[in-house]
Amino acid sequence: MIPAGQIFVIGDSHIGLSDGSERPILAWIERFAALRPRALYLNGDLFHYLIADAKFYTPSVEKVFARFRELRDSGVAVHYVEGNRDFFLKGSFAEAAVTDVALEYSVAAGARKYLIVHGDMINDRDYPYRFWRFASKNPLSRLGLKFVPRRTARKFVDSVERRLARSNFKHKSQLPIAHFERYGLARGAEGFTDVVFGHFHQKLVLPTAGAKITILPPWYETGEALAIDPGSGEFSFVEI
Repeated sequence: MIPAGQIFVIGDSHIGLSDGSERPILAWIERFAALRPRALYLNGDLFHYLIADAKFYTPSVEKVFARFRELRDSGVAVHYVEGNRDFFLKGSFAEAAVTDVALEYSVAAGARKYLIVHGDMINDRDYPYRFWRFASKNPLSRLGLKFVPRRTARKFVDSVERRLARSNFKHKSQLPIAHFERYGLARGAEGFTDVVFGHFHQKLVLPTAGAKITILPPWYETGEALAIDPGSGEFSFVEI
């Protein structure tokens, strides 16, 4: 039995953009809402990829955000962490459907202080990736979307969707444990006791000399969520 009033975190649901892809997450939200939760944190990569511009809007995207809007309006806070596959969330239909969007969130629970962040930026020396992220997510790139014809945008959505549907999204390389340890130490010095990552698609709990590192299992594969008790500060992985 999962008690009411819990704080939940899911990551990497990778919902498809084609019709019908939304059904598993909509069914999950129905079960989730019945638990009377306090809050839900979406820790990045909600869709296979999401360009939050009207030209890239599909029925699947529309249905998912309509349900999150209903959940938020019912009194459950819905916080959206930007992942590496999330583009231009600020000021978009995505932001309008949730409580807020951010790169990271601080969550106090009992004597613990959680940091919820996607995790794709933990390697501050991965210059090619950081350049790609800057180049693909800056205001100039967003402005460029205005010049993409709607029909071209939809063809792009369909072609990428077909390619991604054949991928299992597993990360092939080993987990960057040394980066986790350095990151836990640095964020622990800021007062965080726990860091919750998505992105890496492998469930892990790793104590460090600083904050404990917890990696969420990919929702698209396991359907699991992290449940945080706001009173005790303890957490557990749960299926809903």
